[in-house]
Amino acid sequence: MTQQQWDWIGYGVWALIIWMTLKQFMQTRKEFTGSGRRILLGDWLLLAPLPWIFYCMGSRATTGQVLWMIGIGVGLAIPYILTTKFQMVNGRIFFKTNYLFYAILIGFPYIRYLIRDKVFHAYPILTADHRPDIELMLAMYIAALVLFTFLWRAYMFISYRQIKKKHEASPAAFLQGPQYAQPVAAKERSQ
Repeated sequence: MTQQQWDWIGYGVWALIIWMTLKQFMQTRKEFTGSGRRILLGDWLLLAPLPWIFYCMGSRATTGQVLWMIGIGVGLAIPYILTTKFQMVNGRIFFKTNYLFYAILIGFPYIRYLIRDKVFHAYPILTADHRPDIELMLAMYIAALVLFTFLWRAYMFISYRQIKKKHEASPAAFLQGPQYAQPVAAKERSQ
């Protein structure tokens, strides 16, 4: 594999990350409805490479490499999970605006690009003496992305179901806004 082919693979992964970031951003801007399965399976295209990932990792990865991939996937999910909250506004469920979340969402691809650029220019992996298993490296990288996305979406699904269940138990507690306020005279009459 030449350096140019390796660069094209990097550009493809970079395009995948940009697409995921835009999709995740757009999902945080709309109302959440239904059972929540769309939240859990919203990035269903990430499930497509799972057979290939399992094949590559099952046939060529060491236990240490698999554990590193799991650790990186979980580590990437933690900031997303800690900054994800839902809120009920006028009986409708929305993603609660969190600027730290947006900084992480947009900062992750940029930091990934900086690390990739520094690592691959400082430590060339393609030399005459060394030809790494690039397919395995790519499978592990995509596996970490799939794992962190699934963990984050599972957390969002659970949070959404909790707030929806609370709303169904006592819908009046979640109604906010001037159209739901009782006039003062009506409050005094009810006492």
